[in-house]
Amino acid sequence: MRKLLIVFCLMMFAIANAATDWDSEAALKRVNTIGSKLLKANNVNYDIEFKVSNEEDVNAYANLDKEIYVYKGLLQFVDNDEELAGVIGHEMGHIINGHCAKQGVLNTGIAVVASMVTKNETVNAIGQHLAQSKLSRSDEFEADITGIDLMVKAGYNPLAMPSLLNKISGDAYIDILQTHPSGEKRILNAYNYIEYNYASKLKNGYNTDSYKKAIEMINPAIEKRKNSQRLTKKFNKQQAKLLKKKEKRAKKMQGTSSVWDGYFTTLQYLAG
Repeated sequence: MRKLLIVFCLMMFAIANAATDWDSEAALKRVNTIGSKLLKANNVNYDIEFKVSNEEDVNAYANLDKEIYVYKGLLQFVDNDEELAGVIGHEMGHIINGHCAKQGVLNTGIAVVASMVTKNETVNAIGQHLAQSKLSRSDEFEADITGIDLMVKAGYNPLAMPSLLNKISGDAYIDILQTHPSGEKRILNAYNYIEYNYASKLKNGYNTDSYKKAIEMINPAIEKRKNSQRLTKKFNKQQAKLLKKKEKRAKKMQGTSSVWDGYFTTLQYLAG
């Protein structure tokens, strides 16, 4: 009887501890506080709702309903609120730039075309996958730098973005088969954007091991570019284009939907 009582007590202790591991209300408050700060500081008029999930995956996503979900696994993975701001800012970037709606339009179009295909299904499927991958890689780059802009305006250190990207990128990538670009490319894309637009932020750096490893990874590419007039010219040209897009994006934030949202709404209407 005594042994059973001890076992029962241990079980209750384990259950009590498990219950305290995940405080969904505190997690939701944290995510909403950061999300609201990003929205307000950047005058974003999109009606975005922030939610949390108790799933263990290190993941977050935005959907067509302008909802951003942050998973428990990711909340426990980030080092601080600045990295979490990077996550939320990135997902906000997908909404602001109409990526979710664009993917919805693309997926619907692919489904319609696929339903009419009777020959060369394998070739067609490969073509569809590569088209989606190319689109998604471009969207990830744009969402990263949009997140950086949102972070800076809200007072967060944008160097948290390269630190975050290094942590979540993983070691194994087959670039052409991934819907996301390789970790090194995303880190370099983010760092280059910060260097061009927010150079003063680089002086103090960012004190995480992940950031230091990220810089070590991309430093050869940075040094190569700085020592080459051709690469420097290419860099300046690319960043000048991104600056123009940044100005257009600032106007998008004042609206409540993107062009792609309109396309998807029209497509749904026609399909219905």
